Amino acid sequence: MTSPAGLIKHVVIMVQENHTTDNYFLSMAPYGANVATGWPITPNPPVADPSHDRHAYYRWLTQQGSTAAHVQFDTTTDLPFYAWLAASGAFLENHCSGFGTNSTPNHLLITGGQSPTLRNPPHNSQPVWDLPSLPGHAQDNNLSWKAYTGATGYPVEFYQQLKGSANIVRSAKPSQQFLNDAGAGKLPALSMVWHDGPYDEHPTADVSLGMDAVWQAVDAVVQAGSWDETVFLLTWDDWGGFDDHVDTPNVEYTADGVQVAYGPRVPLLMFGGRVRPGIDSRWCSHVSLPKTAIQLLGLPPLGVPRVDDDGGLADLVDLSGTGAVMPKPPAFGSQVTLPPAPRPTPPAAPLPPSPVTVPKLTDEVILRDGSSLGRPNDVLITHP
Repeated sequence: MTSPAGLIKHVVIMVQENHTTDNYFLSMAPYGANVATGWPITPNPPVADPSHDRHAYYRWLTQQGSTAAHVQFDTTTDLPFYAWLAASGAFLENHCSGFGTNSTPNHLLITGGQSPTLRNPPHNSQPVWDLPSLPGHAQDNNLSWKAYTGATGYPVEFYQQLKGSANIVRSAKPSQQFLNDAGAGKLPALSMVWHDGPYDEHPTADVSLGMDAVWQAVDAVVQAGSWDETVFLLTWDDWGGFDDHVDTPNVEYTADGVQVAYGPRVPLLMFGGRVRPGIDSRWCSHVSLPKTAIQLLGLPPLGVPRVDDDGGLADLVDLSGTGAVMPKPPAFGSQVTLPPAPRPTPPAAPLPPSPVTVPKLTDEVILRDGSSLGRPNDVLITHP
């Protein structure tokens, strides 16, 4: 599916940090979403940063004791704007982190659909790979783009084609430049937004600060009159060591025989004036984000099978102009009133079948010249 010329002028991908669907969206239970209820409520800010690397994920995956924080936020109190977006836009209840591990691999999957690593590279050594990426793909096809990142340019500085680009806006609060660009009518076709702490919602940050940064960015687009021509995709990079009650399908495994995809469920909110509201129960993962941007912006295939073979989410956007549309969100800082939940509460949809019948060994990593780096294997799990 491709957007008719000029209908969707802006795709904005926003990536926050370290929360599962159950951990963040208790507020969606009254609307019939498949979220846990009755778990202990965590204080905000959370008091700890749970372990969430690949070893912690394996212990959680194989239920080796209590290895995840079994808590939930009070969404309507701590994250009211997110509660409104989830209830008023498209809530992808079975969206998953691309890989079952921590941050960097999942940021790379969002940016370009693949990762050469299963861990966070050491802070004193930032590798650079000549990988395909969504921003580079936009550039190659003469579409404007910007990456609004924290001070280090993470994660786009991992990409040889992007490293040092003037299109990377580095700032402690990069959404501020996003606000300026939106207000001046200079928002590019593709925007990707990351924050440094405390605006990234990474524990132990006050999560309301990150929500407010996102809220301001969305409000800037609304105030600029671009709500109906913009599609936002807001997600969280990885599970962060927080529990989630849904077992996700085993789609890919690593050389040690351990599931790597899908990772645990993480929230994905899709919103904008042409987005069809509702709870969507399909399985999807972080590679659905670049695929959806490719669909909506009319780009050719990326050349990364994990992205090109994904179904994308463009069907959630009304490209006819005749379907249900999403209302404009409340202005930044105003009182948030959630849409009324249906009565009685509808039952949660059953989990859809796995998208594969047999999981596969994870794909080789493809470079821009078509050669391969091999499969990611830098975190091998020793297990029975």
